Amino acid sequence: MPQISEAEVFRACRTLFGPELQLNRDFLHYLQPAGVRTAYRKKAKQTHPDRFAVANSPVRDKQQRLFQDLNQAHETVQIFLKQQKNRLSSRTFRSSRTSYQAPPQPRRKDRTPYSRYYRGPLPPRPLQFGLFLYYLGIIPFSAVISAISWQRQQRPILGAIARRWGWLDDRQIKQVLAYRNGGRKFGERAEQLGLLSSLQVRTMLLHQRSRQQQMGQYFVEQGFFDEKNLNLLLEKLAEHNQTYRHSFSGQYYFQHRN
Repeated sequence: MPQISEAEVFRACRTLFGPELQLNRDFLHYLQPAGVRTAYRKKAKQTHPDRFAVANSPVRDKQQRLFQDLNQAHETVQIFLKQQKNRLSSRTFRSSRTSYQAPPQPRRKDRTPYSRYYRGPLPPRPLQFGLFLYYLGIIPFSAVISAISWQRQQRPILGAIARRWGWLDDRQIKQVLAYRNGGRKFGERAEQLGLLSSLQVRTMLLHQRSRQQQMGQYFVEQGFFDEKNLNLLLEKLAEHNQTYRHSFSGQYYFQHRN
């Protein structure tokens, strides 16, 4: 079985979980098969070619490529998880031969898979709201992923925004969708084709984000805390990010609108 590099896993995770997810080694450490399967099934329902059987040929071809990319990403992450499990098993075996290991304490069964809670210090850097809650030990990492997916589903797609604003017509949108260049996003491809300016793309992205509910509402609906505690947590997030914003200027969100 070929060894999967970290860069390959990150690319595959962006395909499975979406480009907005902040990927790092913490994410890979807590990545679990159940979470991968859930993300794959959601994406497969959205991109399966059967949903576009009556579409024109360029659209069908595009969806076929997207579905193939999704399957390849799923396979890559599955191989990575198997290799990670084998490495952990190997280290545990070597350790057991050199020193006595106390028997593990029985663990409480979690209500949902992939629901480990962080126990450690808060990172000394600005954080987005979901990661802030995770590092506080309030939510599991799986909830961060679910919240991002929930948020993304509410966003209008850029092509629809550009059409509604009169910036692109149907022919130009098909041209952007058919243009493949290193897996770039719709706005980047439209810029490269000279169909949209960078200012237009940024304006659409800001509008897209403004049309989605804030992530804190998802955690309230899931019962992690109530509205009152949400406001307190948002204040704590602002204080935390204000403390570290000078060293990480422009790389993180420092405020989270309620």
